[in-house]
Amino acid sequence: MTATGNVSVTSLPHDLTVELFVRVASTSSTPRRDLKRLRESCKDFHEASRAKKVGKFMDVRRELQLCLNWFDRKEYLELLRGCARCDNLDACFILGLEEVFNSKEKTVGLSYLQKAKMGEHPVAAYVLGMLLFSEPETRPLAVRVLSELAASEKTGGAATSLGGCGLIRECRREAAATMRDMTWVRPERVELVCPNRQCGRAFSTRDWDLWLHGENRSFCSNVCRWRHEANLFANS
Repeated sequence: MTATGNVSVTSLPHDLTVELFVRVASTSSTPRRDLKRLRESCKDFHEASRAKKVGKFMDVRRELQLCLNWFDRKEYLELLRGCARCDNLDACFILGLEEVFNSKEKTVGLSYLQKAKMGEHPVAAYVLGMLLFSEPETRPLAVRVLSELAASEKTGGAATSLGGCGLIRECRREAAATMRDMTWVRPERVELVCPNRQCGRAFSTRDWDLWLHGENRSFCSNVCRWRHEANLFANS
């Protein structure tokens, strides 16, 4: 306690100090810089900043925008890996993209995306499905992953984090936007030809949202449906 009777910030219990750092990590406009300044101010703050909960809630997406990644790549990737070890789902998602598209370590990248998916990160589940769909051997698994994701919108599962409307479309947009920040590489189109001439044809609808986004289509199977989605993702 200070001479004036006020409690010093450095005298806070460890748990409250950690919560302070979590708030800074998740809400600050410059989280990494602010955490660094706090960490360097005293021993207690340095210890609190290393708590797993701080890494879990670190806003790594904001840091991606701040450092533009290309100019601070090594430091940013170190931050991502540290946060991923703390179960930060966004960090796992972004590292998945990094490993698959930049480092060409697909197996490692898929493991990061799977970890984020298991934590109910819908965009990671979407990208995981798209990558699995690109290979004939894993296409049945991809159909299951993507169909479960689409179904979660109806049950209020993963869709709630993206507004609950047009989950697949929103996942596509967010995945494409993050990829543009992370890499020059783009997903490849999936060239599959369906013998059914009616497959993929547009149907009449009064739903303006479906018509506007070209999603008023009927497919003969889930494979054809997700082939169409994979090509929308490749073109986005």
